Amino acid sequence: MAIVVSCFTWENMVFAEDIRKTILRLADERGPKKTFGPSDVARAVDEHNWKMLLDQVRLVAVTLIREGKIIATKSGRVVDASSKGPLRLKKK
Repeated sequence: MAIVVSCFTWENMVFAEDIRKTILRLADERGPKKTFGPSDVARAVDEHNWKMLLDQVRLVAVTLIREGKIIATKSGRVVDASSKGPLRLKKK
């Protein structure tokens, strides 16, 4: 069963699994040396409503960080998933 993270219209639902796949795809494409931000993920999922997805992207990213699939950085340093403020993401 998929979890609905956000819904703009009945026809255009965004599922947590869509966000998860997008984060992992961007991590693979950029590799372990390049980072990307939650806004990059949100834009890749829905270029028109991306701002509405930022909180959901962060929630899914935190799950992936805790699973050891990706890491979060802030000012070039690895940080905990619960870190406040802007984060960058990258492949582990």
